[in-house]
Formats: sequence, C-alpha cells, structure tokens
Amino acid sequence: MIKLKDILFERKVLSVFDFDDTLAKADAWIYITHADGSKSKLDPAEFAVYNSKEGDDFDFSDFDKMLDNPKIIKKNVDLLRKQLEKAGRHSGRKVTILTARSLGYPIKHFFKTLGLEVYVVPVGSSDPKVKADWIEQKIKRGYDTIYFMDDSAKNIKAVDKMLKRYPKVTSKTVLIK
Repeated sequence: MIKLKDILFERKVLSVFDFDDTLAKADAWIYITHADGSKSKLDPAEFAVYNSKEGDDFDFSDFDKMLDNPKIIKKNVDLLRKQLEKAGRHSGRKVTILTARSLGYPIKHFFKTLGLEVYVVPVGSSDPKVKADWIEQKIKRGYDTIYFMDDSAKNIKAVDKMLKRYPKVTSKTVLIK
C-alpha cells in the first residue's frame, strides 16, 4: 500500500554515468596537434589524465561515429541495469548517460543491442565544467539525490565542487579506475 507520507517525501534521484571507460571501452582516439606541429594520439583513459599544453589542438572525430569494437565494463553495466530497473519502478528516478561525445545515437544503439533502453546526453565537450553544469541544472529542477560515476578525476572534482553549493542534496560520486 502506498502511504501519503511516501508520496509527499519521495526523493527525486538522478543516476549519471559517463560512457567511455566507465561503462564500455571502444576503439577511439583523441588526436593532438601540438604547437610545434608534432602529432600524438591518446585513448580516452590517457586523455582523462592528460594536462593540455598551450597550443594543443584536439581532434575528437573518432567519437562522432558508430562505436568501433565496443566492450562493456561488466560490473558498471550491471549497476546501470539495476538503476534502470529502479527507475522503471519509481517515477522520481532518472538514469542518464552523460558523455563528452557530441553524438548520443552510437551509444544508444550499442545499449539497444544489449537489450537496454538508455537516455543519453551528449554534451560535446571534454570540459569538466560542462558535465557539472548539466547536473546542476537537474538539481535546480528538483533532483535532491545525485549519483555520478566517471573515469575522469577532473570530472569528479568539478561535480564535487558544484555539489558543495547544494548541502541539502544527497550525493555520491565514484571515480572509476
């Protein structure tokens, strides 16, 4: 039986997952042209810890196409599945894949092949503040419980910093290693 107090005090829960190197690994590179004209490339894990240098020019074009050789990170996808199941039973829950990629369709398509319907938000930026700002907008829309998983310490730090402005919001951020 549903009780009135449960309806009145139902929390709005937002579970946010990064995609690359958090839920899956795919063959994709970030190409860098340095100020001196030399070139290099990084995989997403390397990029997550890379400190850019003045004059670096980044090419993220590998992330604007269908996934190449994707492989799930099982324990994290299992957690995603559990959160999706909870969201299906509770209207106050939302699960989002928040990716720096500029296209969400390849991720949505990949999860559809696994039998999962996911909501994907492509922010089109590797700037950690962009993800923090997106989550902040959800807090301003009434979400009072936030879970955030990402493989980038920079993204976790930006979200943690933003969350300090909202002491009444229950939150947990998890850095994936």
